[in-house]
Amino acid sequence: MKLIRLIASPVLMYVLAGLYALILAAATFVENSYGPAVAREHFYYAPWFILLQLLQAVNLLAMFLQGSYFKRISKGSLIFHGAFVFIWLGAAVTHYVGVTGIMHIREGETVSSMMHDEGAGMGKTSLPFSVTLDDFRLQRYPGSHSPMSYESDLVIKKGDEVPVQATVRMNKVIDIDGYRLFQSSFDPDEQGTILSVSYDRPGMQLTYIGYFLLFAGFVLTLFSKKSRFGRLRRELGEMKKNMPYCVLFLLALSGVAGGQTVHAQQPCVSSQHAGKFGSLVVLNPNGRLEPVNSYTSAILRKLYGADKLNGINSDQFFLNLLSFPDEWGAYPFIKVDNKELLQRFGRSGKYIAWEDVFDSEGNYILTDEVNDIYAKPASERKRMDSDLLKLDESVNIVYRIMQHQLLPLFPDENDAQGKWYSAGDELNVFQGKDSLFVSKIMDWYIYELGNGVRSGNWEEADKIVGMMNIFQQAKSKTPAIDNQRVKAELLYNQLNLFFWCRLAYLILGGILLFIACGEIIADFKWGKKVCGILIALLVIAFLAHTSGVLLRWYISGRAPWANAYESMICTSWMLVGGGLLFARRFRILPALAGLLGGIMLFVAGLNHLNPEITPLVPVLQSYWLMSHVAIIMIGYVFFALCALTGLFNLILMSLLSATNRVKLQFRIREFTLLNEMAMILGLFFMTAGTFLGAIWANVSWGRYWGWDPKETWALISIVVYALVLHIRFIPLLKGKTTWCFNLLSVVAILSVIMTWFGVNYYLSGLHSYGKTEGGDLLLWIWGAGLCVVLALGLFARRRLNTEV
Repeated sequence: MKLIRLIASPVLMYVLAGLYALILAAATFVENSYGPAVAREHFYYAPWFILLQLLQAVNLLAMFLQGSYFKRISKGSLIFHGAFVFIWLGAAVTHYVGVTGIMHIREGETVSSMMHDEGAGMGKTSLPFSVTLDDFRLQRYPGSHSPMSYESDLVIKKGDEVPVQATVRMNKVIDIDGYRLFQSSFDPDEQGTILSVSYDRPGMQLTYIGYFLLFAGFVLTLFSKKSRFGRLRRELGEMKKNMPYCVLFLLALSGVAGGQTVHAQQPCVSSQHAGKFGSLVVLNPNGRLEPVNSYTSAILRKLYGADKLNGINSDQFFLNLLSFPDEWGAYPFIKVDNKELLQRFGRSGKYIAWEDVFDSEGNYILTDEVNDIYAKPASERKRMDSDLLKLDESVNIVYRIMQHQLLPLFPDENDAQGKWYSAGDELNVFQGKDSLFVSKIMDWYIYELGNGVRSGNWEEADKIVGMMNIFQQAKSKTPAIDNQRVKAELLYNQLNLFFWCRLAYLILGGILLFIACGEIIADFKWGKKVCGILIALLVIAFLAHTSGVLLRWYISGRAPWANAYESMICTSWMLVGGGLLFARRFRILPALAGLLGGIMLFVAGLNHLNPEITPLVPVLQSYWLMSHVAIIMIGYVFFALCALTGLFNLILMSLLSATNRVKLQFRIREFTLLNEMAMILGLFFMTAGTFLGAIWANVSWGRYWGWDPKETWALISIVVYALVLHIRFIPLLKGKTTWCFNLLSVVAILSVIMTWFGVNYYLSGLHSYGKTEGGDLLLWIWGAGLCVVLALGLFARRRLNTEV
């Protein structure tokens, strides 16, 4: 009996799940350092790790089969938890019975076997069909080396049956009697294809049953009166007295970053003419047609770290470099974060001038150092090496601008790939009048820019811009210019809606919190009316935010959450929208959501995240992207609300006194109920979104789970929040559950931040599409935030224990 009670113990569940999460976290860093093969051998596919997962499944089944649990648990919760048993069983069948491999086929070649890993080497397995590659096609984004899509035309023959023709490409699978073929990769010469082969019909059926039960259990749990969610909803509904929605802290954040105050004495192109130049179209390195204004903004952010240089916009900056290279080459606008480098060039502040890196004879002084750094393996490069390479990149960008090599304004109508050229490129592809126009127009334009600065007359420069526009409209065939989208992008850039929303959220959220504080301390009679006005203004800011998201969606032609910047602005939008949904009953939520939404937009606006609109890599060109990412982001929003509510409760606990203890404890209970309900919803959405991603992976690569770091950390987040939600079952925490739950709801958000951003900074994998710099800063922010929360939690615990 003791053994049965131990197996069915919630404490054992906690120990196993906590150990599981820690092991998974360690495995991701081992994989990053030593490679996926080592991680799979010693962790993910190791017998001890499989045994650990089996013990978890046995523990879960034992808890449900125990009479006391079985009677209390709702049908929805039983189905939801039981779904994991099917998912684990499906994973086991896939691992031990499923077959995976690759087929490498050259054009015109026929293959009837696949290669697979046998541990000691690669083995060959015959297939019940043969595959002939008729043709492999790779399409790139116009004028770019980035693949837009790739596909293979195949002829498939089974025995004496008539051959079947089929096309396989990323996210389009071919099924042949249970064997599924996926477009995986291709040969560098584009004359051969690499297909992934998977046979996993029994495992797939079990796994899909698990996914179906998971979603069914989710729905039943939300609407069942017997479920934990239903009980929390009823208890919260009974607390209908007038509520002084309060919080006793105020975040003072500024959305405007400081910069240099030096006024440039260099000649400067007028902003009116620069605006006309910015409305021209350019083909960026990623193969996307965009306004010159978007293109120059990206360049200025790269060089200077901001969208404007002392009031000069990016188009003016670019034209100034073209027209007055000597004058502007002496102005410090190249950002350098390394203080040692700044001192070396005799500069204070954060910037050096382009001319600083050349000696008196015009020689580039970093040549030898840069060559030595490139000769080193990447693993041996130090921080100074990385900073020097970054500076070298900036110097080369400026040089290419001055040489007229970084402004592809001129389309070649005869190029099937749609290549565009800069005035400083080799232009022998143009013939006749086109050749004369392209080779002479830029020199003429720069001459008229100089005249415009000296005389203030911009008519001739405006005319030349008009001529360039006519040339672009006439000669751009592949791709054709979408003038409506160009206008929309110019409007998007000009409005800068996310910047103004950031300010509005921070200011309105801060004032709302201040008034909420006054309502509880001084019983402000006018607080309700003022809060109504502020919430109305917050709604207006939210509508502006919505317009920005929709504009970006229209401009890019896809859902705007394919990279770190876009996920930040969309999650901020969902968060503020979620807070406004509860505004009528819980006024504190729009205040907290507005503040956090403003902080997220502030972080998105930092130079660490690239706001440039970029095309999708082939694997993301799937309808699964919208459902998978959107559902996970909804989960993130609920977890963010949990963290805010938990932090709010810790502050209330810290302010307990003899005069307010009863009143505040009532509010703490109220917000704890709200916190737990939000966490249940967040866990459901996070789990559903993660397993929708698994279905997407099965469609794209023929496997549900590849232990990619992003996948693994999503699983870790699910485990972490499951542990927090089930903390009430731990006997040792009896009497401390409310405090511990609220504290952990704040701390647990770190696992989401690691899943969302940390993987991109510290790890590598299939999901690192938007990998960015800034990991050190993020680590310091995490550490400082955790220390503050833990200190607040300890103080709150002391106040709770103090008898007053």
